[in-house]
Amino acid sequence: MADPIEATAPVTAPSHGHDEEKARLDALLKNRPEAKELQDKNILPNSNAAPSLLAKQEELRKAQLEDRLADRIEHRPDRAELERLGILKSGSSSIAPGLQAKQEELRKAQLEDRLERELEKRPERTELEERGILKGGQGVAPGLMAKQEELKRAQLGDRVKEGVEGRPSREELESRGILHKGE
Repeated sequence: MADPIEATAPVTAPSHGHDEEKARLDALLKNRPEAKELQDKNILPNSNAAPSLLAKQEELRKAQLEDRLADRIEHRPDRAELERLGILKSGSSSIAPGLQAKQEELRKAQLEDRLERELEKRPERTELEERGILKGGQGVAPGLMAKQEELKRAQLGDRVKEGVEGRPSREELESRGILHKGE
């Protein structure tokens, strides 16, 4: 039987393998990222707390988040408020959520078709100008049409005023025999 002391003697690897492993580990340590870089990548926790407190700190953060979510759920607006704000469509509760988007697409397509039909029925510009609905003419910017109309009215008012001021007096008309006294 072998001597028990000899059996427990440490087994050592050849020294050349140990030196290679040490060099490899030294190279890895030199290229190791800084703690700040690891925190930025969420590999290390970004905390100054002791490592023994990190788990409790994370539990507290999760509990606070749960409390905030529970509070928001408790105070969330009801369906009528969401419909009023336009977040939910009115009457959409009877339609499967998967079909609601298709329903909205169909409604928009129908609206586009109706608008196109109405635009086709619309009278031409010349007809609207002839009927006096559209003022101004070709070459006048729409933003200036109101000013152009205002200017025309002012010019007409000036001509009427000149005509009234330049008309003969009642006495002159009577002397010419155009008006008779007492008329």
